[in-house]
Amino acid sequence: MPASSSGDETRDVHASIAKLANLLTRSLAPELARYRITPQQWSVLVAVAEADQEPSLAAVSRGMMVSKQNMTGMIARLDSLGLIRRVGDPDDLRASMLRLTSRGQQLIDAVSPIYRKWSEDVLGVLTESERRTLMRAIVRLTEHLGT
Repeated sequence: MPASSSGDETRDVHASIAKLANLLTRSLAPELARYRITPQQWSVLVAVAEADQEPSLAAVSRGMMVSKQNMTGMIARLDSLGLIRRVGDPDDLRASMLRLTSRGQQLIDAVSPIYRKWSEDVLGVLTESERRTLMRAIVRLTEHLGT
């Protein structure tokens, strides 16, 4: 078999990253389905919960690198589930700040240990060194593409 060209390797890396992202989402979805949320919704809830102060919808959208339109839909769904509330931004009447409801915080508290175990199970096939290398590569690519 001939050696692959640089273009083939690049395409293979892109395809492998996309495949991994899909597999991770597919693996996590059943863990979250009991709580009637998706992996994407879980990511939004965690982003809001871990923010130092109530984040704006735009800030969460930027942090997750998704469009404001997609984020608006996710927030509407989380709001309809009673997990998150939009509150007005006193500094910008056009903006919405996001706040977990008590139900949202209870869900974070219930799911966090399940998510940690899932994550440990998934990453358990990697050595500590491989985990650090993977994380450095992800951060570097994300920073490069996010600019």
